Amino acid sequence: MILPAVAELSAAVAAGVPAPAEGGIFSINPGLIIWTWVLFLLTLMILWWKVFPAISSGLEARHRKIQDSIDEARRAGDEARQLVQRQEDALAEARQQAVRLLEQSRATADSIRRQLLEEGREQQQAMLREAERQIAHDRERLKTEVRAEAVDVALAAAEKLLRERLDADQNRRVVREFLAELK
Repeated sequence: MILPAVAELSAAVAAGVPAPAEGGIFSINPGLIIWTWVLFLLTLMILWWKVFPAISSGLEARHRKIQDSIDEARRAGDEARQLVQRQEDALAEARQQAVRLLEQSRATADSIRRQLLEEGREQQQAMLREAERQIAHDRERLKTEVRAEAVDVALAAAEKLLRERLDADQNRRVVREFLAELK
């Protein structure tokens, strides 16, 4: 809107200014210099008023966006470092807990092994005592049975001797025969 008006004004001024008679293209024309400066300053004001603020706000928005991205990247990096640290801490704690559990398991296994060995020894001792008691009982029972059998044998031999009334040699022979029959 303003630029076409300025262009029209400059064209009118240029048309009204007489061309220099001589010198050609390298001659100095003061009117043209003044209008060039006026148009330059007018263009600079328009740029300063409309274009530079738009460029400046765009650059500032881009700067803020880049700065926000950098800040977000820093925050993400910090969070990642914190997460890595927490994971390393959790891993170290898990390792310590695993070592504690392993030591506890070993201690429990040793305790159970000692307890089972002690129970085995106690059972062995109890079985040994029971076997000794049973052997002693069986020995006494056998002694009693042998004595009873010996008494029965002696009675039977005496009865046979009494029936036969034999001499000493015959008594010995009869006892030997009787013992042979028992075997």
